[in-house]
Amino acid sequence: MTSEKEEIKTDIEEVKEEVASENQEKAEEMSLEEKIKQITEERDKYYNNWLRAEAELENYRKRVQKEKEEFRKFAIESFAKDILTPIDYLEMAISHAKNTQNVEALIQGVEYTHKCLIDILKNYDITPVSSEGEMFDPSLYEAQEIKETDEVKEGTVIKELRKAYKICGRLLRAGIVTVAKAPAKAEEENKDNEEIKENKEE
Repeated sequence: MTSEKEEIKTDIEEVKEEVASENQEKAEEMSLEEKIKQITEERDKYYNNWLRAEAELENYRKRVQKEKEEFRKFAIESFAKDILTPIDYLEMAISHAKNTQNVEALIQGVEYTHKCLIDILKNYDITPVSSEGEMFDPSLYEAQEIKETDEVKEGTVIKELRKAYKICGRLLRAGIVTVAKAPAKAEEENKDNEEIKENKEE
């Protein structure tokens, strides 16, 4: 009898253990499902945030591009309005020149128009670069002609064929110039003088 009771007790304990094991497995399964659900929700959240950020960035790019185009149009419009007045002066000068022999008046009109144009350019921070009498600077000028002369130092700009211009301190257009070069005879004399000087020092 005792043996049967023990067997029944053992069976009950085994059943309890099985039930407990099944409950634990279910709990672990639930816990795993919850973790998967949480990870999925976080993934969706980050993905949606990324989509939103991407859309905002694209809208920002479009807005900046639009503002840039509008600014460019406005800048051109402003410059165009400023330059119309000198064009009017030129047209009047041409019309006047056709009906008169007064060359002096024509010259004065053209000079005044030129001054107006230079002033307009200065308003946009576009300035001419002086070159005549300056030393040749390859970053500002292009040498179209080399002329031998002993009247100025070699490398001096002696004639400006096209003026250089800067915009906001940066080169807009290079100037074209004629540059002085020492005559061949003078070069030989200088070379001889240098050799004599070197010999004396030795």
